[in-house]
Amino acid sequence: MVGSGFQTKSEKYGVVDISEVITSSDFAKNQKENLRTVGQTRQDLLQFANTYPLFTPEQAQKFRDLSIKPQPTAADKAELEKLKNDVIATHKKFQDLQLKANPTTEQVTLLRDYNERSQTMVKTLDRWAREFSDEIQTLQDKLRQETMNRATDAVKEVGQKQGYSVVYMQDVVPYAANNITADALKAMNSKK
Repeated sequence: MVGSGFQTKSEKYGVVDISEVITSSDFAKNQKENLRTVGQTRQDLLQFANTYPLFTPEQAQKFRDLSIKPQPTAADKAELEKLKNDVIATHKKFQDLQLKANPTTEQVTLLRDYNERSQTMVKTLDRWAREFSDEIQTLQDKLRQETMNRATDAVKEVGQKQGYSVVYMQDVVPYAANNITADALKAMNSKK
């Protein structure tokens, strides 16, 4: 037997269910919750403004800014609540004026102003809805990429630590003995 003294390094192969690592990771769960919170905040803003559309342009911008602020202070929350109460009071006044049988000239002028505000707010709400949709889509893409990068890094780290030559995706090699999914999930969860 010629060359029996030469041995090749043995290859060690592993497999990982990357989708399990991603979906079960604490990071992905936190990101999903953050995305849900961002979406719900914007939905609540749109719903309130649709119900009470009598904002002045300045009020509308302030309402938007305060409503979507990531970490509002107590003063921000108080200002937002006051703004909401002012808009609700204006809406009530508008409804009362609409029921008047013989409004004065001043009241007719006020009704026109309120109707113009309402029409302007409809256009503003359409624009905001598009902007929010784009913002959420961009955020979702960013979070998905961040999660994928972290999962890939965790798989690489575990693969190297455990001496694997190659780590395959489970959908490529569904029946493999060396499944590192649980270890990759632990590695991903250990990083904050």
